[in-house]
Amino acid sequence: METQVTLTVPDKLYKRAQRIAQSREKDVADILLEAIVLEDVPDGEEGEGQAAIDREEAAWLRLHPWLRERYSGQYVALYNGKLVDRDEDQIALYERVQRRYPGKFIWIAQVKDTPIEEYVIRSPRLERDF
Repeated sequence: METQVTLTVPDKLYKRAQRIAQSREKDVADILLEAIVLEDVPDGEEGEGQAAIDREEAAWLRLHPWLRERYSGQYVALYNGKLVDRDEDQIALYERVQRRYPGKFIWIAQVKDTPIEEYVIRSPRLERDF
C-alpha cells in the first residue's frame, strides 16, 4: 500500500535531486524517496534522536570536572550518560565505539578546560577619513 504525499522542498535540493535522477535514469520522486532514511529508526523511537543528544550533553556537562582531572586533552565517548571509552586518537575512538554501539548516538568530545568552547568573532569596522 502506498500513500501519496505532497512535499515542498527547497529549489536547491530539488535541482540536486533532478541531477541525480538524470544520472541514474530514475524519477526525481524515487531519488527523494531513497533519501528519506527511516530503516535506521526502530519503531517507537522516532523521538529518541534528540533525547539521546540531550541526555549525553547533560552527562558531558555533569562529568566534565571529573573528566578534566583525569583525561585532559584526550577524547572521551559517552553513552547512556556514562564514560564508555577514551583515547588520544579521535578517529580510533570513533571507530571502536561505532563497532561496539552501531546505530547509537555517542557523544565524543575532547576534554578541554571548559565543557563548551566560546568563540569570539570580531566584526571588522571600516572607518573613513572625511
